[in-house]
Amino acid sequence: MSWWWPFRRGARQRSVSYQDVWGAGGPAHLSGVGQERALRLAPVYAATRLLADSVASMPLKSYRADTRGGLRPVAPPAIFVRPAAVGTRYDWLHRCMTSLTLRGNAYGLVVAWDAAGWPAQVEWLHPDDVHVEDNLAAVPVWYYKGRRLETGELFHVPAYTLPGQILGLSPIAYFATTTDTGLLAQQFGRDWFANGSTPAAVLETDRVVDRDAAKVLKSRFKEAAEGRDVVALGLGVKYRPISVPANESQFLETIKASANQIAAIYGVPPEKVGGTTGNPLTYTTVEQNSIDLLTWTLRPWLARLEEALSLLRPPAEDVRFNADAMLRTDTLTRYRTHRIARTIGLNSIDELRRTEDLEPLPGGTGADYTPLVNVAPDESE
Repeated sequence: MSWWWPFRRGARQRSVSYQDVWGAGGPAHLSGVGQERALRLAPVYAATRLLADSVASMPLKSYRADTRGGLRPVAPPAIFVRPAAVGTRYDWLHRCMTSLTLRGNAYGLVVAWDAAGWPAQVEWLHPDDVHVEDNLAAVPVWYYKGRRLETGELFHVPAYTLPGQILGLSPIAYFATTTDTGLLAQQFGRDWFANGSTPAAVLETDRVVDRDAAKVLKSRFKEAAEGRDVVALGLGVKYRPISVPANESQFLETIKASANQIAAIYGVPPEKVGGTTGNPLTYTTVEQNSIDLLTWTLRPWLARLEEALSLLRPPAEDVRFNADAMLRTDTLTRYRTHRIARTIGLNSIDELRRTEDLEPLPGGTGADYTPLVNVAPDESE
């Protein structure tokens, strides 16, 4: 075993129980005050949710290198079937992405190994409970709740890293001013409408009204308004409400600006987190935006996780996300694509039927990959 493949263990080593990870007292207390406070800001919640949901919802497949230098699909190993003691594979990937997008690092404790000595379960740890002895060390020494971990016990996935450093940068920590500004604007907006920083209305009359009479008028008006009753004020008093146009409330512009900045930080489309694009969306741009989201936003995250998760498997195996599952085309376009794939021998009939959730053809007749050279061209093309 090479030193750079540290996660394989000998069969003699025992698995770590769920109680060993969390302790007899139950799960660790979430003490990440900064990240939890940032999640109260809608654009931060929306951006991290979009990334975590998108990655977790993609199919994850395992491939093994064949003798011709290609990759062939293999049955998913235990680590990608039941990766943790609690929750599903979706939950597992979602926790990983949440930790990466909020704290810049995902820390997993290997708690079980399969018969071949490769990790079978990894429990994601709260970042506040993990510590590295030296962030600039060539070989990191990790601690979990003050306990030094053995080599290969901690599975670390960093996000944005600087040369020479081990830990990834936390976007919430580095852009605290942006999130704080958004939170303050959000709080100001709540106070503006809830408490009323200006009078809610004016009671007008041409007559002179002393202080005592004004108190009586206000008291009678409030009493009737609270009971949703008809108000009889007298003295020629008229009611005139005061309203503040939304575009004159500058905190709304501040919220939009914060949303655009957060969208830029996470590389997500601004309209997905409450920001503005500046251009109206048409059907064509909506479709193109989906492709852009996959290409420029999700693909780097998928590549990062594919490389990291492949370290949990033998060197001959690769882990890949099926990103095509995110792009749902209309039926006619999909069938035309199937036809091209079958014509050039890229896919067999059975493979194409599988993508449509159909059973393979009987007798193995749909397993042929031979290119179809004598197929009439599509007249519509």
